[in-house]
Amino acid sequence: MDATSASPPETRRGVSLFTRLFLLILVCALPPLVGLGWKMMDTNALALEELVRHLHRSLVGDVQRSVRGSLARVEQDLEGLGQLLFAPGLGDDATRFALVGSRVASLGDIDFVTLYAPNGQSVTTVKADEVPAPRIASRLDASLLDTLSSRGHLVVRDVSTGARGGPVLEVFFPIIRDGSPRAILGTQVKLGELCALMGELGERFLGARENVFVVDQRRRLVLHADPARVAVREDFSRHGLFAALSGDASFSTDMAAISDFQLEGQEMLGSLEVLSEHGWAVVVQQPQSVAYASLTEMRRSILAALALAALVALGAGLLGARQLTRPLRDLVAATRALAERAFHGVGERVTRRSDEVGTLGRAFEDMARTLASKERELLSQTQARTALSRYLSPDVVELVVSHPERLRLGGERREVTILFADVVGFTHLSETQPPEVIVALLNELFTFATEIIQRRGGIIDKFIGDCIMAVWGTPQSHDDDAQRAVLAAEDLRRWLDVGNRRWRERWGIEIQLAMGVHTGFAVAGNVGSDKRMDYTVIGDTVNVAARLESMAQPGQILVSEATRERIGDDSVELVPVGERRLHGRSAATRTYEVPV
Repeated sequence: MDATSASPPETRRGVSLFTRLFLLILVCALPPLVGLGWKMMDTNALALEELVRHLHRSLVGDVQRSVRGSLARVEQDLEGLGQLLFAPGLGDDATRFALVGSRVASLGDIDFVTLYAPNGQSVTTVKADEVPAPRIASRLDASLLDTLSSRGHLVVRDVSTGARGGPVLEVFFPIIRDGSPRAILGTQVKLGELCALMGELGERFLGARENVFVVDQRRRLVLHADPARVAVREDFSRHGLFAALSGDASFSTDMAAISDFQLEGQEMLGSLEVLSEHGWAVVVQQPQSVAYASLTEMRRSILAALALAALVALGAGLLGARQLTRPLRDLVAATRALAERAFHGVGERVTRRSDEVGTLGRAFEDMARTLASKERELLSQTQARTALSRYLSPDVVELVVSHPERLRLGGERREVTILFADVVGFTHLSETQPPEVIVALLNELFTFATEIIQRRGGIIDKFIGDCIMAVWGTPQSHDDDAQRAVLAAEDLRRWLDVGNRRWRERWGIEIQLAMGVHTGFAVAGNVGSDKRMDYTVIGDTVNVAARLESMAQPGQILVSEATRERIGDDSVELVPVGERRLHGRSAATRTYEVPV
């Protein structure tokens, strides 16, 4: 027999079924999972970058508001000192200087004030007794005088070292009377509190105190967590952020920018925003390793989750992989749509399954419906709040939107404080001015009055022609509502000086307010009909406040005995003006005046 004919046929070794299943499942399962993880990483990276930018913008905004607020207070203080120096009826120069010295001693931001003649020659310096003699210029230069004459408000010069060793900001303020400078007040604003704020913001939000600071147009420090570095005017012109940015080098125009740069070999992220009115720039910086620390951890978590999902997919059978591929893709698409705020669910193909994928799909459907419902509800509330805020105060809007079941006629007895503020001589003003001017003036007055009253915790009850009625104690009450009302009246009177300057320049007119404040019980609630109702207060307390306002002289704030008792003796200075008999009341009412 031939040996070759008896040998068995040769068997070829191929790829095992296990390997084929492994590769098939690997190809079918891993791409969707990797795509989902990659999409999640990109989405979270973009969200984190936007969060960091928002944090920087918020910090810059806090610094700007603090700086502007501090300088606005200084301007108000200097304006008040100017009133003491030049208002009629305050006595001779010695008396006026004594009043100015007493006022300066009570201020926190400044220790002295120097009076200059309109030609820039120093006249005298008034300071607190314990304050060392300041280093001041005996005569102001011509450029500063021109700036003060052209701008007519507070002018910031330079940072220097004060008499007590800390950094101070030199400022000057013109006293304008009858349209021309009567004198110039100069002082030095202490920067210690603002420097401390820089350190607090940097340490709390950016990890280091030196990460928030302010420079002038020559890139020298104005505000920094370390006051000693401000005092020596440390030069930041070689700072990496300024080299990475382009734009107005003098900081005279508004500008905001964010950029990457290197600082001492470290990769940094920095933001800059200009305070153009002073030629300064607020700088916020942060190491990128700190700013994006959570991004690395997030990527590790996503990669770990993907690896676990891949191991689970590899342990499943081919049939399971084929069955899961299609619904998983639906879930991925629905998740991406959810990230784009499209709440349409995953479809019947997933929800009708009886396994865990079907349970997940049904839960996703419920979640999509809930999110869609909540978004519609939120949109409806937002639209309602926006519309109502044009007619009602924030507290009343919150009451209407959050508790619609309370929208019924009736009220409750509450202790409230009422403020009436009325434009004196409005009839004559209406006769002499066009109606367009009157409307513009009242709109501007009411806008700032609303801001002041709401900032002090009150609500605008109504505008009655040229009169404002404000209420404290409803729908939210505070222990110091009476004090808040009197402080709001003082704020209105102080702001009116600024408003009158603008109105004199624009229309050649000015106004005065007469104000009355009274505290007592009243009924607060909805009054009207089922078709049209107003949230208001009704009672004798309202009448007494209105009578006090009608008795007040232009610029005068009259306060009742009841309000004074609620305030106490030390909170607000009140001067007795005797007992007054109010129209329509048999008993006399003891009244007080808030001094100017």
